[in-house]
Order: sequence, then C-alpha cells, then structure tokens
Amino acid sequence: MAEINNLRQIREIYGATQEQVAKAIAVNRVTVANWEAGNSIASSANREKLSLYYGIGPEYFYDKPLDEDAKKIVKESADAAESGNAEGEHLSKEEALGKLFESLTFSQALSTYTLATKMMMATADQGKLDKLKTAYQINQKIGRRLEMMIQLREEEDEEGESLHELLKEVETTD
Repeated sequence: MAEINNLRQIREIYGATQEQVAKAIAVNRVTVANWEAGNSIASSANREKLSLYYGIGPEYFYDKPLDEDAKKIVKESADAAESGNAEGEHLSKEEALGKLFESLTFSQALSTYTLATKMMMATADQGKLDKLKTAYQINQKIGRRLEMMIQLREEEDEEGESLHELLKEVETTD
C-alpha cells in the first residue's frame, strides 16, 4: 500500500463525512473508509474525482506530504462550497458532483475537453505569455496522467482483472 495516505486528514480539514465524499464521487462509504484505512487505494479516476471535490491536486492523496499551503487550499475549497450553498444553490456540492459523475461518459468529457482545448487555442493570441506557459504545463501534466492510466489499464488487461472489478468484489461482500 501507499507510504503516504492523507485522505482522512484532507476529508477532516474539508469538514466532510465519508458518506458525503462517497456521494460526491459516486462510490459507497465503505470504499472511502477502505481508502482512508489503507485497505485499498483509490483508482486514478477516483483520485481525479476527489481532486475536483477537495480542490487540491491528486498528488496530495498518496504521493506528497500535506503541507500548510495544501491544507489552506482544502479549507478554502470547503469554505467556497459552503458559501455557494448559503447563496441558495439547490444541490449540495456532493449531490451536484455525484450526479455529474453518474451521468457523464468518457466520450462526453473528451468532447468537452477537445472543445475547450480548441477554444483555448483559438484565443491564445490574446493570452499573456505566463498564462500560455501555464496552459502548456497543465496539458503536459494531463498527458502524463493519461499515459499512466493507459499503462495501468494495459497491465490490468494483461492480468485479466482490473482494480475496479476487484473493488466491486470487495464492496459486494460487505
């Protein structure tokens, strides 16, 4: 298992329950509990969902120590979600993300990503150089993450059973 596991600490800083996190990323509470206890590790896709929920990079879940800047980002993300609900939003952040993850297909996300990338390229002449460099770095990091996901999937295909399938097996036995 991972040497670093900040999931529980991040959740507690955010002020969410395991149930709220589970609802937000469309898994069950036992799965979140198992990740936090170190009994299993969140898949790359679920790390990205957690990243969106907490407003922090997925590298802080298992790869990097949680420094004060990262803690501050998590707290600010929680505060922003709280103030959004106070302004009369109909769905909580957990409900909104949960519905999004349950209904959005990879093809839809890819289509949206492609359109957003094309729009960014179409407006690049208006962008400041530092913002263009940041966009380039973001795309490089996304490319590396996709490459890692592809490698994992290829390894799982060779082994015959995916992490997702194994986790489903564990979840159904509880």
